[in-house]
Amino acid sequence: MPSETDPLINTTSLKAESATGGKNDPHTAWHLKTYTAGEDASRLAAAAKEMGLNRIRAARAQVRRRQLLTTLERAVFEETKEHNVWETVAGVAGNILEWYDFAVFGYFGDIIGEVFFPPNQSGHAATMESFAVFGGAFLARPLGGLLLGYLGDVYGRKKALTVSIFLMAFPTFAMGCLPSYEQVGYTSTILLIIIRLLQGMSVGGQLMSSLIFTLESVPHEQWGLYGSFVWATGNLGVLLGSIVGYAIRSSFNHEELVKYGWRIPFLSGIVVSIAGFYLRSSEDNDEKNDGRKEKDNKQGDCPQKQNPIHAMLATENLRPLVASAMVPMLWSSGFYLSFVWMAVYMTDLVDNPVPHALAVNSMALLGSVVLFFPIAGWLSDKYGRRTIMSIGGASIALLAPFLIEAIGKGDPWLSFWSQMFLGICLSFWGSPMGAWLVESFEPEARLTSVATGYNTAHAIVGGSTPAVATFLVDAVGPTSPGWIYVIISLIAMAGLWVVAPPPPSASSSVAVVMPMPATKELDPEQQPEREPLV
Repeated sequence: MPSETDPLINTTSLKAESATGGKNDPHTAWHLKTYTAGEDASRLAAAAKEMGLNRIRAARAQVRRRQLLTTLERAVFEETKEHNVWETVAGVAGNILEWYDFAVFGYFGDIIGEVFFPPNQSGHAATMESFAVFGGAFLARPLGGLLLGYLGDVYGRKKALTVSIFLMAFPTFAMGCLPSYEQVGYTSTILLIIIRLLQGMSVGGQLMSSLIFTLESVPHEQWGLYGSFVWATGNLGVLLGSIVGYAIRSSFNHEELVKYGWRIPFLSGIVVSIAGFYLRSSEDNDEKNDGRKEKDNKQGDCPQKQNPIHAMLATENLRPLVASAMVPMLWSSGFYLSFVWMAVYMTDLVDNPVPHALAVNSMALLGSVVLFFPIAGWLSDKYGRRTIMSIGGASIALLAPFLIEAIGKGDPWLSFWSQMFLGICLSFWGSPMGAWLVESFEPEARLTSVATGYNTAHAIVGGSTPAVATFLVDAVGPTSPGWIYVIISLIAMAGLWVVAPPPPSASSSVAVVMPMPATKELDPEQQPEREPLV
């Protein structure tokens, strides 16, 4: 039986090895015995499956980049197609449910403030404290991004994705079981903070693992579109949290919400673990570097892989790393202001509360950063990342203060269209940003670098923005949070155009991690022609 490092032999190379002998190589002899000319596709598929799914994935990487030249490759492709569809479904479901878990805290921020903090505080102090805990989770995101990024770069993107899903599901369920401040005092507050830190670590690695896991398996010219799908599924999870929040708030009165109603969405968060169990069951199929690959590297079969943390901190990587922390600031603060904090703003913080605020928030979120996201991603594939992102950044800087003022007038339709337009502007910035981040780094330390930079942005501005906006409403006025967009837009645009290195020329290629099995070296006349893998 062949080992994991056996060469993958196609029909053409088999003939070549037969002509040159190959009798001294036991692996070649096995393949010659298994893949005799004229065998039907079903037997080839069965033999390919015996070779191990890592080998099958490597063959599929070839199939994606050139025509199906051999019966073996065609059989391998068909054998793994259905399996990968279900992996994709599990990954998407995990992405949706994980972001549902994380965002639902924000939609019940005011209720959580009453449950876990001292009562009878002046103004909106309890709500501000609740959003401070919400922001505290973002402080753990860079650590989660670093740890899970290292895990993904060394042991595989899927392993990092699986760990992040479990790290979100169980703490979320536990949060629904926490005692209140009335029952145990500040112990409840401390437990709440610990759970939010665990959730922050999970989100720190989850989205970037999902993004890179997806983009590294599709053609580079479609990275903007496919990256937008990953981002949109996360936004769909936030939308799901908004819908659930609206349903629960509509079903219970305030006293019931404080007593037990707020716990329901957190207890249901355990559903996310289903996707994690499925991915865990197929984890051995990860095409990235696993323990066996690392062992082979140490034995000299291929060059030793560089430590991704060292690669991330290399001098030539510093400009992209700093830019990757500046550019996402606009998406981070803008999204949480526009679609998490905004629901509480329209309900509790404005002088004229917006009727059915969570329903307005949900529809605006669906129409903009879910449905419009693929359009913005496709446009970035066609016209370039910087061009599309600059349209979004400039629009937010110019229009956000006026849109926030319009939302604060209390009219539901005016609030909906203002929030919708704000979301479309954010889509022009956020949708291409995923592909832009991945393109900024080499594959060897890609996940570690992207996750660290992206989550640093969230730690600096994303988590603190709702609390700062709530403070500004009390200290300055209900329309003052609009200027947060302006300041953050200028910082992010500077990161995109000044700090980030110039994008590669059209003729240069972007490296993609696609490990290929070694092939037996043949005479030049016998070597089959293959398109270069770029």
